[in-house]
Amino acid sequence: MSGNEAQEKVIFTVLFVDDEPNILRAIKRALFTLDINLLLAESGAKALELLSSQDVHVVISDMKMPQMSGAELLEQVALRYPDTFRVVLTGYADIESTIKAVNQGKIHRYLQKPWDNQELIRVIEEGLERVKLKAENLRLQHLTRLQNKKLKEINTSLETMVQKRTRQIKAALNKIEKHNLAMEQVLFNVISINPNIDGKFAIEVSELATKLAKMAKLDKDEVKRIGYAGLIGELGLLGLHTDDFLAPFGKLNYQQQQNYLSQTKQAALILAPAHDLLPVSEIIEYQFEHFNGSGLYNKVAKEIPIGSRVLAIARDYWRLVTGRLSGVEMLARDAKLEMKKHTNTRYDGEILSLLLEAEDIGKPQHIQATLQATQLQAGMVLSQNLYNDSHILILPEGHVFSEATIHKLRMFEKEKGKPFSILIEPEKQESAVTES
Repeated sequence: MSGNEAQEKVIFTVLFVDDEPNILRAIKRALFTLDINLLLAESGAKALELLSSQDVHVVISDMKMPQMSGAELLEQVALRYPDTFRVVLTGYADIESTIKAVNQGKIHRYLQKPWDNQELIRVIEEGLERVKLKAENLRLQHLTRLQNKKLKEINTSLETMVQKRTRQIKAALNKIEKHNLAMEQVLFNVISINPNIDGKFAIEVSELATKLAKMAKLDKDEVKRIGYAGLIGELGLLGLHTDDFLAPFGKLNYQQQQNYLSQTKQAALILAPAHDLLPVSEIIEYQFEHFNGSGLYNKVAKEIPIGSRVLAIARDYWRLVTGRLSGVEMLARDAKLEMKKHTNTRYDGEILSLLLEAEDIGKPQHIQATLQATQLQAGMVLSQNLYNDSHILILPEGHVFSEATIHKLRMFEKEKGKPFSILIEPEKQESAVTES
């Protein structure tokens, strides 16, 4: 027998109560084969004394005894030791009171005198089995409580660990995101620090492309990629000679125009090591592809990334407004009318319609509009001092143009044969155009 089996071995106690000594001796002989601890008591008082001093699992009591009947004794046992299995021995004359005691729940079983030894043993074994089942149930309940407590502790520990890991992952992701943002900013800084590439123009393109992408209900990640592609869309110019892009596109010769358009390939080469930026690189690479497939690479329309189609519209809108295409700066409404001519040929008609129909987008926020006197309208505000060729101040910064001052400037331009470059505050320029 193993140590655990010996430790788990339990000797159960059975108490037999009868006021007749010969009955007690007979019981002792009848039960000697059972592996139990047998206690004998000649009265109810003696039985309660034994019960108070040790654990008793089964109590068998004669019904008719002096001072305290079997029913009274077992009633006390039920109150004080409810888990004890209770059996009464009764004669035929006591059967009615015995049944009453059974029905009241004070007695589990009864045996009639004279009893059969085998039946008595079966009743005792039944009682012990019931006690064992109760004990096992209590053990399992206790074990369940311990396991639940341990499980709760484990869950709490796991939850704490998960929270800790979540914080660590979030911190790592934030660090990576900050690193990526820093790298993105570095690329933009490389572009904007070049005196021949206008960073403010890139910001305007990026913001307009972002607005159009949101209006087109593109997903959040795509909107972000399109916005960033607009910000570094001219990255490829770093690989070109300034003669290929400083002049307005319409004034470049054929070879220079081809060189200018090749900036997309230059950008793809620059971004090639950054695998995470591949979607952005593709947006930039195909930005000059026409919607109907007649552009630089002769691709069909469905192969052009949606980001490239959005970027193309935002980019050309600002190229028209700033004069980068033709050399002549345009008002917002004129730029939109010009782009409308190329609906579904050069530009995606659905995306272009977002720009054409929305009056609250496409207003310059970062680029200062440079106009000639013939383009001025009353109400526009001068954003920088205006000087003539002799560096004499003609109009101070903040001047609000009237019909009179506009007429004088037009006369100056006509007399000198050379137009002014007049810087106008962007929002004031747009509001004046709208009001007119």
